[in-house]
Amino acid sequence: MPPLNHLQHRWAVETMITSYNHVYQVVFKTNYHNLGVISVSDYKDAPIASFQLEFLAMQDDPKKVVRAIKKYKVKGRKYVLNVFHEMPSARTIKEKYAEYGLDFIRTGPILGIDIPVPVHGDVSRIQKITTMEQLDEANNHLKAEGESIPVETLSDPHIHNFVAEWKGKVVGWTQLVTAFPGSGYIHQLYTLKDFRNNRIGTSLMVRAHFECAELGIQRMALVSSDMALGLYRRLGYRPLVYFTAFRPKEDVPS
Repeated sequence: MPPLNHLQHRWAVETMITSYNHVYQVVFKTNYHNLGVISVSDYKDAPIASFQLEFLAMQDDPKKVVRAIKKYKVKGRKYVLNVFHEMPSARTIKEKYAEYGLDFIRTGPILGIDIPVPVHGDVSRIQKITTMEQLDEANNHLKAEGESIPVETLSDPHIHNFVAEWKGKVVGWTQLVTAFPGSGYIHQLYTLKDFRNNRIGTSLMVRAHFECAELGIQRMALVSSDMALGLYRRLGYRPLVYFTAFRPKEDVPS
């Protein structure tokens, strides 16, 4: 994996990078390249983002990172850069990269927790998807809000999909990725709008924690949406490392 030796919890970054690239490679046939100073997720034409390339800074020297990006053949495609750091504030980092024509997008945390964790919810209504019939039934309910479990993930040993059932209906799902040794990663967590505030997300997370414990996984990482942050904090997740995203100035809307 990339060096990232300047980070105390580099495992969380490595887990995130390995996990989401694994899912995209399985579902969309994307590419990932480790180039030393930077690594690159090449999404090609996959309908997953408004950009085609995602650069990941593997060192904390902006000059080396920007130089490595310039050496890569971008060919006019839109890209973003993620820089990893330990402090919540990214003021200095933003100032340094602004000097190289990169504009700030956002800063967010990578959260983590040790496994096992105390049980906080009921998993009796949580089902692991293991057959095509289960997947089709789940997607028939999830598609009402634009959600779906990719069929390509069904046979992958490192991707585990779980659904929550409520009165005979699938009302939420989560996707656990175990592609990085010793670590799990929550790639998706979603509850249908009419069924929120019923601890469904909690039950899905508890089931994912059980799966990790059964597999001998010792820790979990994830990147939270603003909506789910409270849930993860209540479960015991805490910020371990931060990422700040940038894009070239010409990509910034006027």
